[in-house]
Amino acid sequence: MNNAEKLIEFIGNCPEAAFGAKYICKELDDYGFERLEENSDFRLKRGGSYYVVKNASCVLAFTVGQNLKMPMFKIAAAHLDSPAFKIKKNPTLIDKGYIKLNTESYGGVVSSSWFDRPLSFAGRLVISGETPLKPTEIYMDFKRPMLTIPSLAPHFGKKEEINLQKDTLPICGILSKDKDFNFEKYIAKEARVAYGNILDYEFTVYNYEKGSEVGLEKDFVSAPRLDDLLMVYCIMEGFKKERSREYINMAVFTDHEEVGSLSSEGAKSSFIRNCMERISFAMEYSEEDFYKGLGDSIGVSADLAHAYHPNYAEKFDISNFPVLNGGIVIKYAASKSYSTELYAGAAFRDICLDAGVDVQSFYNRSGIKGGSTIGAALSANLSIPFTDIGLPVLGMHSARELCGSKDIESGVKLFKNFYGI
Repeated sequence: MNNAEKLIEFIGNCPEAAFGAKYICKELDDYGFERLEENSDFRLKRGGSYYVVKNASCVLAFTVGQNLKMPMFKIAAAHLDSPAFKIKKNPTLIDKGYIKLNTESYGGVVSSSWFDRPLSFAGRLVISGETPLKPTEIYMDFKRPMLTIPSLAPHFGKKEEINLQKDTLPICGILSKDKDFNFEKYIAKEARVAYGNILDYEFTVYNYEKGSEVGLEKDFVSAPRLDDLLMVYCIMEGFKKERSREYINMAVFTDHEEVGSLSSEGAKSSFIRNCMERISFAMEYSEEDFYKGLGDSIGVSADLAHAYHPNYAEKFDISNFPVLNGGIVIKYAASKSYSTELYAGAAFRDICLDAGVDVQSFYNRSGIKGGSTIGAALSANLSIPFTDIGLPVLGMHSARELCGSKDIESGVKLFKNFYGI
């Protein structure tokens, strides 16, 4: 398979953040990485490969250089979550026999793009465990079209602004008069657990449609959850195969970027820095060595970038407008919503050139606020220079997004070079 095909398969195995983390762990296991537990000692050696999981939906993986002299880190970070709809507690709604589920939006969902599509849901069910402080999690992915959000026909007049409490509730069935339905009882039956043992659950509605290569010459990939699984895929393809002899290579995949990263699994938590300190101390470096190593460390935040949209030229900067299949995008913002600063940005541009991949620049059009990602939080929390990069995409936050096939190759090539240096 080429990288476009492998990306589509990867996305299909990652319907939501916890499943994405679980799939990454499986890949790391296959490549001989050792799993460490946060509540146990880190026992490390030079040349070793390791990973840690935080709250099921954040993975921090690292390899220790064979010739490591100081705890110097090369870090690439991306996020596993995507804009979607989350199923609320007590979600069952019956209206004229239609079974609906009560949901809330997660992140900046382009709501209209979710209408009239086959949808499914995945997540975790939590039941009683051995003690009240140690409940048991059950992963559930229904892997079949279960839901749909029907749009309103234009014959009823012009639709006003979408009401997220009313217009985007998915329907999943219709009842005959002699039946009833309860969502919690349904998932208990599917999980083969007693209904009374359910303590909690978290399910994410996801687009069931598989990604595809499109265009006259398969120029593009159209797929759900490209934001940010495209960058996760590119990082993993470089990280799991390449080793640095003098650095600690690190790949971090966080959760909750789409809602601000303020969680124990998010980029604003102390988890990443805590792990870096523990790695340094486990390798018998002093606290002073750790801080000296930070001075020679470098990081990159990898999230998607807005590609120039040929139908909306007026929304883009007049001299910095990345295009699909134009290569890696380095993102800049005077407001520091993107972390790129002079030293790290120049270094990463040189890494791109050394890898033989094209480089583009992105600025928001003046007067348009634009978005942000995890780079600024990581740069501030870790106190190391970071660069915000990405691959260009159209339809960002839609139920299906569009990227360039050649850009996928560029992303993989870049991270192989980054981790191999």
